[in-house]
Amino acid sequence: MHTSDENRFAIVGPGRLGVAIIDALSRNRFDVTAVSPRPGSALDPAATPPRLALEDAIARADVVWLTVPDDAITGAADAVAAAAGTRIADLTVIHSSGLGSLTLLSGCADRGARTLVLHPLQTFATLAPSPLAGVPVAVTAAAADEAFGLELVAALGARPFMLPDANKPVYHLAATMACNLFVALEAQAADLMRDATGADGLELLGPLLETTLANVRAQGCAGALTGPVARGDAGTVATHLALLADRDPASDRAYRALSQTALALALPNLTDEQAAHLRKLFEEGDLLVTEATRDKTAEARA
Repeated sequence: MHTSDENRFAIVGPGRLGVAIIDALSRNRFDVTAVSPRPGSALDPAATPPRLALEDAIARADVVWLTVPDDAITGAADAVAAAAGTRIADLTVIHSSGLGSLTLLSGCADRGARTLVLHPLQTFATLAPSPLAGVPVAVTAAAADEAFGLELVAALGARPFMLPDANKPVYHLAATMACNLFVALEAQAADLMRDATGADGLELLGPLLETTLANVRAQGCAGALTGPVARGDAGTVATHLALLADRDPASDRAYRALSQTALALALPNLTDEQAAHLRKLFEEGDLLVTEATRDKTAEARA
């Protein structure tokens, strides 16, 4: 079976990711014949594509794409296998969990279905369709099914790459740090900026964030690093630590941990003395913040 117009797709459990996949399939002239909602969702036969019960959706499909939450994938796969009956061996079943193994689809694979995992390395924050064109998509599949996955992703205008099943946990950890924890970090920074200025912290930080990301992409992490750690400015770092020690333990821990990573990037440009002083600050914190620095910080607050 090829990813040609002959294949009919059913999306099971459409949410934000499902909407993006439906949009990508439709834009690229694939036949999305049916969408089965999550269990308990209201059926809407008038929707485009039509929202059908699971049995009816599978009866019209060659490829069933599960976009349910990770914890629901195994149950959904078992339900697909039961609903398909003897047709299961003719189906391709896909899930799109970044962390979940291919084995989550064993309820279908054990009955003869082709199974794959296709995970777009992208964030889907709203129900509005998010284009998949140009987005890297991880393909996890048995060797015999790799070509199908690569072909399908490329046909959607995305950028396929192979991801071994055993590497998925580390892959998902990387994506979580780059996206979700980045959002959490910016929330902390926005709160600090709001307190300092009285204005919308995220609005003020926006241009800085955009330029930083552009620099990272263009120059790599080491080349894009600026600021007190990159300069070896221990006095500024000590002032920051003094502020955070009194203010926000969570931000203090984040600052120390991320600054140690920044220090590793900056080491080629620092003297041994600068590096040693910064390392002690990050490891021992306000024990090494001088009284003069504390006085300076108190004056700045007054």
